Amino acid sequence: MKKSKLIIASSIILIFAIGILFTVHTMEKQTQSKPPSQKNPTTTDVKQISAQTQKTLQAIANSGGDTKSQKQLTQLLNTTKQFKHTKSTNSDYIQQVTACLQTLQDYKSGKADKKALGKVYPAFVATEKQLPDITKTTQYQWFYAAAANYEQGLKQKGVITLTMVGDNSFGTYPETPEHLKFDNVFKKNNGTDTYVYQNCLPWFKSDDYTVINAESAFTTATKAEVKMWRIKSDPAHVAFLPASGIEAANLANNHTMDYFQVGYDDTLKAFKDNDIPVFNKDMPLITKIGGIKTVFLGYDCRSSQQSPSYLAQIKADVKKYKKDDTLVIVNMHWGVEYHETPVDYQTQFGHAIIDAGADIIMGSHPHRLESVEKYNDKYIVYSMGDFAFGADPTLLSRMTSMFRLRFTEENNQITLKSISIVPTYENSDGSLNENNYQPLPVFGADAKKIVNELIRISKPINGGVTTYDYFDPF
Repeated sequence: MKKSKLIIASSIILIFAIGILFTVHTMEKQTQSKPPSQKNPTTTDVKQISAQTQKTLQAIANSGGDTKSQKQLTQLLNTTKQFKHTKSTNSDYIQQVTACLQTLQDYKSGKADKKALGKVYPAFVATEKQLPDITKTTQYQWFYAAAANYEQGLKQKGVITLTMVGDNSFGTYPETPEHLKFDNVFKKNNGTDTYVYQNCLPWFKSDDYTVINAESAFTTATKAEVKMWRIKSDPAHVAFLPASGIEAANLANNHTMDYFQVGYDDTLKAFKDNDIPVFNKDMPLITKIGGIKTVFLGYDCRSSQQSPSYLAQIKADVKKYKKDDTLVIVNMHWGVEYHETPVDYQTQFGHAIIDAGADIIMGSHPHRLESVEKYNDKYIVYSMGDFAFGADPTLLSRMTSMFRLRFTEENNQITLKSISIVPTYENSDGSLNENNYQPLPVFGADAKKIVNELIRISKPINGGVTTYDYFDPF
């Protein structure tokens, strides 16, 4: 009898406990399903959000849209969505900044088309102007954050992205006016290791590999060749490269030996000390990028070096390294300075190198953009132009570009998925005749001007490329 009563009591307690647990669970579920309580945005709220917006844009741009910056963006969006939509300037600002931030997130997920930000940005600017005491953003800050996330949204499994740019040096020639010498300009602007490429980080940090043409001796040597232009950079400035997401440098050009073997040895040491691999005629760079075996070959092939035997050597090198599953990129330092189109030997060499198996040719030396040709379904960029070039203090050719190359391996064959450009000015301060040595990727009319220039100089040649893909959200 006692046992039966105990069982009944235990059952009642168990049922009661289950009831309590069910009630608590139901209440928790109801609480979770309720949207967070919304409030009217105060002036303090708007000030805090505007400051956080600027920080988030900078974080995305400077990191190339890394995971940490995306979390920052998500947190900011969660904050802005907690406010009520009312008829007030504060509320209008919150709504418009939310729309712009959401577009950045949509770029990252690949949901937004290129012009998505441009559709919502004007309304945001209009509301931002009505609030004088908040932290203001610039169109460039939005552009760079959008570019970083757009590039992230393009990423695909098995596809690698490379960024290639033209001539770079962090020093000038001795005859340069003092106020235009690289080191003096760098010091005047309180330069850090990311000063030169600050505006390029959305692209350099979002790709898999960035390569520059390092056209300078990086040395403290003083004895130089007797020639018109002797370019020397402080070896410490090689630190700019790893700080800015640059992975490798081409040394096949006519200035790395300006300070003889001593200067060249110093150059090799400076790059080695900064873990930046280099390549030239006698030193190919063999690496793996995203699982794809990649070989970079570089040749100084100006007018004085256009012999049949030199071409034969280049072709032999290409054939040696080119395999079905190996990407071969050839950097050619060639042509005539300030020519808009290639001279005959460039075309002859270019076609022969492509026929030998090269996947693409990227050119330098003319110190300006030169024609782009599509030959046998492969590209020859005859000159990428100057980029961050300390030896161009007076901006003889301000228009330049980054070239974004996307390759994949399909059916054991290397395939170019796409080639795009990032229209860029060689300086960022608006001057037309004094270089501050800080390239500026541009949008709108400025970008169109550079694109039109590439079209103009490519039209006259056979196979000239007259359509260019580039990101401009406005």
